[in-house]
Amino acid sequence: MGNQNATIAVPAPRALLSHATRETLSNYAYLLPAAICLGGTVLFPILKAIHMSLYYNVLIKPQEYRFIGLGNYVRMVQDPTFWLTLRNSFTWVFWSVSLQFFFGFLVALILNGQFRGRAVFRTINLLPWIIPGVVVALIWEYIYQPNYGPLNDLLRRAGLMREPVAWLSNLNLVMPAVVFTNIWRGIPFFTIMILAGLQAIPDEIYEAATVDGAGVIQRFWSVTLPMLRPIIVVSTATRIIWTFNYADLIFVMTSGGPANATQITSTYTLMQAYSDLDWGYAATLSVILLVIMLVFTALYLKLTKGVESVAG
Repeated sequence: MGNQNATIAVPAPRALLSHATRETLSNYAYLLPAAICLGGTVLFPILKAIHMSLYYNVLIKPQEYRFIGLGNYVRMVQDPTFWLTLRNSFTWVFWSVSLQFFFGFLVALILNGQFRGRAVFRTINLLPWIIPGVVVALIWEYIYQPNYGPLNDLLRRAGLMREPVAWLSNLNLVMPAVVFTNIWRGIPFFTIMILAGLQAIPDEIYEAATVDGAGVIQRFWSVTLPMLRPIIVVSTATRIIWTFNYADLIFVMTSGGPANATQITSTYTLMQAYSDLDWGYAATLSVILLVIMLVFTALYLKLTKGVESVAG
């Protein structure tokens, strides 16, 4: 009987991790740098603000620095100025965003048409949005000047007023004045967003609606608005968040005055931090602003759930 070489099958060593697990860990590894950056620039400041809100921390009184728990939150609830600023914030946001959207939509419809010099007008439309907010505030503060401002001068020349109006000192006029300035600056944002949406709507849809006998108004309500719904929802929600936290314009133009008539919660937070140097209370106000925006975002996500599928 001849010699036969016997072959013994040796099982391959089993991998410590399955293929699916390795793929999952690899994906998380790719996300790790972004997570570290977000944690350092977003999560850490939020946690630090919450930590600061639990302390009495007035920079000009370092000897009184101490842990007070929810003391700053109790103070906030009992602070009538806070509730005034919150009411002013909602007024500021409602009129600013609603009128920005209305006029931005109107301008977008005009710029979507075919006419000579359309590119020039589109460029001019962007100028208020391109100019930094602080510069816009300084320009309009000069326009509203009661003694030498262009607005009063034009109104006097037109015979619409006899005595100069102190636009930024009158309790009844100051909020409409700063809201108008914010409207002027924010119109281009809605214009460019809605214009992009209008140009993305296929002409075939309008042609089919026309063949079916739809008029201009019917095409607007049945074609244009439904197709623009995702852009309208996203741009409006984004602008509401920006405007609620936007303090530059009011801070430069009025510093929240006169008599807190234009004081919104974001400017009140800045005043507490950099004028009164009360960082503990300012941190408390910033935490409440965060909570308000989180609640709004949650409602926004619930409201806009499935918008894309509906529009598509």
